[in-house]
Amino acid sequence: MMMVVFGVSGAVAEAAELSFGGYAKLDLISRRYQQNQDVADPGTVPIRGNDPTRFTEFRMHARQTRLNLTLTEKIGPTSLRGFVEGDFFGLTATQTASNSDSFRLRHAFGEVTLPTGTTILAGQYWSALMTLPALFDVVDFNGPTGSVFVRQAQLRVTQKLTPSWAAVFSIENPEFTTTGAVLPTGASRGVAAGSGSGAGGPTSSTNADIAPDLVGKLVWTHPRWGSVEARGLLRVLRAKRTVSAGSDTGVTGAGGLAGRLNVWKEGEDRELSVLFESLAGTGIGRYSFAIGPDAIIRADGEVEGVLAAVGTAGFEFKATKQLKYHAVFGWEFYQSNKDSANGIGFGLPTQDAASTIGNPGTGGGNQRSLSAHAGAWYKFFDRYRVGLEYIWMQRRIFGAAASGEREGNNHTVQAAVQFFF
Repeated sequence: MMMVVFGVSGAVAEAAELSFGGYAKLDLISRRYQQNQDVADPGTVPIRGNDPTRFTEFRMHARQTRLNLTLTEKIGPTSLRGFVEGDFFGLTATQTASNSDSFRLRHAFGEVTLPTGTTILAGQYWSALMTLPALFDVVDFNGPTGSVFVRQAQLRVTQKLTPSWAAVFSIENPEFTTTGAVLPTGASRGVAAGSGSGAGGPTSSTNADIAPDLVGKLVWTHPRWGSVEARGLLRVLRAKRTVSAGSDTGVTGAGGLAGRLNVWKEGEDRELSVLFESLAGTGIGRYSFAIGPDAIIRADGEVEGVLAAVGTAGFEFKATKQLKYHAVFGWEFYQSNKDSANGIGFGLPTQDAASTIGNPGTGGGNQRSLSAHAGAWYKFFDRYRVGLEYIWMQRRIFGAAASGEREGNNHTVQAAVQFFF
């Protein structure tokens, strides 16, 4: 990281500091069955007997490379921080010659910490529903299935209650997904006829959402033992029945625990930590890789949340100053919510069999997703490390694919070389 210091003579504020950071990362991926992905994607694991299971694949890329800027300043007892970061996981380019992957926005926010212990964050950042200490330092870019993983615009307030406790409340950008659900004729996720998406409109949203997502959590932190968070999510989802019949709304909610506990430590370099997270309830599909829907739209136009449970559990072990191991198991379970008589909803037994694509059920009709990551990082220098990881993923669909199978597994060996700026 490079730092530039700005000073203003005679000013009350301390000198502002501008830091440049990020890293360059090369990934080398060998996968047992073809997914045509640069990440371990739990929602596209090939189902047994279909075309992708007849092919292996090898891929190399540097798309995870990222760049960031941090501006910090202190004005009396008040601290200010601004942060902007991007990577190259935007629109892909041809690999024939140029490999000119597009730069995309990851984070962009400003943060003020007041002497009262109140911190206000405004901008785009990880959702407050995420528990950052519970995220595993895996080699793969995505990480394990079951992780709560959303980055979006928000206005967040964190209040320090005691040296060990804090409360967090956030209003965040909404987006209603029906991944894998069959909608009734004439129903949609709230977009009015004739509304467009021009230069001032969202580039990918397909919803006319009615209210922000609400996130709240209580955080316990200890300098020796780690941290634990109790977190909750409340959402209002809207569906348009027909052009003339108006819309209906549904309320969904979920809660869970997450944390990182440092169960053993020896000196400064050896440490064993247990990491875990869980979230269960309705309306959580998009908060965990969107391999299942938030809700369905019933025949009468009512919005009804899909019940799901997701989570991860594992450990990180710092064996030496240079060597670190990790292992994590992740899971996602979705309950069917269907109207078989009308052929709508989520979890229809005929949904995947009717698919004509090479991998039936890709991105839809997913009943269960499991994954396991096991690997290690070795740091040669403070700025330079290499990693190696084995990844197992399994996907189960509600209906049967054309092959008659409902389940598929995939195996990946991934290596990485990472240089920090």
